[in-house]
Amino acid sequence: MYQFILPVHNFVRWFFLAAALYAIYRAFKGKTSGTPYSKDDKTAATLLLASAHSQLLLGLILWFYSPTVQLALANVGLAMKDKASRLILLEHPLLMIIAVAIIQIGKIKVKKAYADSDKHQRSLVYYGIGLILVLSRIPWSSTPLFRF
Repeated sequence: MYQFILPVHNFVRWFFLAAALYAIYRAFKGKTSGTPYSKDDKTAATLLLASAHSQLLLGLILWFYSPTVQLALANVGLAMKDKASRLILLEHPLLMIIAVAIIQIGKIKVKKAYADSDKHQRSLVYYGIGLILVLSRIPWSSTPLFRF
C-alpha cells in the first residue's frame, strides 16, 4: 500500500500547491481591485480545501505505513535527536494538520463574512498562513520533485 500511495501523495502535493497559489492570487486580486467575491473565488477555495483534505488523508495513511516512521517509533528518543527523523515523525504531520485546520477555519470565516472586501482579506490571510506552514515543513531534501 505504501508504494502505491506515496506517488499519489507526491502528485496531489503539486495540485495542492497550485490550488493554494490560485486561491491566494484570487484573494489578492480581489482585495486590491475591489472586485466582488465571485463564484470563481468560491471554486478556488473549494479546490484548495479539497486538495488539502485529500493530501492530509493520504499523508496520514502514509504515516502509519511508512517504514521510516516505524523505525523512528521503535526509538522515539533517538529519532527526536535526528533532524530528518523528527521532521518525518512529528513536525511534518503536525504542521500539515494545523495548516489544513487553518485553511478550513479560513473557509468558514470567509463564508460568514458579509462584505466582499472582508471575504478577500480573510481568504488572503488564512490561505496564506496555511500555505506558509505547508511550505515550511515539506521534506524537500528527501522528496524528489516528481516521484512516479
